[in-house]
Amino acid sequence: MKAKNLFLTILIGVFAVVLVACGTNDAFEASDLSTYRDVHGESNFYSVGMDEALALVQSDDFNGVLYFGFPGCPWCQAAVPVLVEASNMTNTPVHYVSRTHDLREGEWLEWDAEMAWWINDQFPLEWVNENLQTLQEGDTPYRPNIFVPFVVHVRNGVIVEAHRGTYDGHARMDDVEGRPAYPFTEEEHAELLNTYLRILNGVTPDGGCGRPSAEIDDAEDCS
Repeated sequence: MKAKNLFLTILIGVFAVVLVACGTNDAFEASDLSTYRDVHGESNFYSVGMDEALALVQSDDFNGVLYFGFPGCPWCQAAVPVLVEASNMTNTPVHYVSRTHDLREGEWLEWDAEMAWWINDQFPLEWVNENLQTLQEGDTPYRPNIFVPFVVHVRNGVIVEAHRGTYDGHARMDDVEGRPAYPFTEEEHAELLNTYLRILNGVTPDGGCGRPSAEIDDAEDCS
């Protein structure tokens, strides 16, 4: 087990060196977002494997945004078009870490669990921490989860800001086509867009809109 963990650590370290040396955007392919039904036109998304994402968040040189999700998640279907809008408005790349079910086997599960623990250490879910001892005492070892959609700005191995889900009170989905049971109102869209703008604006010194991010209050200020 120790040898396996050592190998995993070395592998992540190698990825980190390669990604930093090449530049993160040059190292990844543009994401195909055609499975997100309300995304139209080009996006500034780049596909990142879970092992590569670990290398990024554990690097002392990475400053960027990651999105965790998958097309089969109805909340992700609702969130991604808004995130694409925010990314295009700020010209900020987003590193897309897919959690689609066909990936969930083998080493990917170990990488996913390590990422989930890393996220929980810095951006915890209260109910997980409150019940962690009970969860770990079960017959089956507790495996943490990454609840999606999850958007996070990481700088030098530290979470600067993050957001889970869409907006407070978003209803469960019941439409077979993947649309929200209750589509976004203009106010709800603006709330989520401003949340994403705040996260993405923190990546660049000028806030991505030509002014410090602290001066950007909402979407109108970044148009």
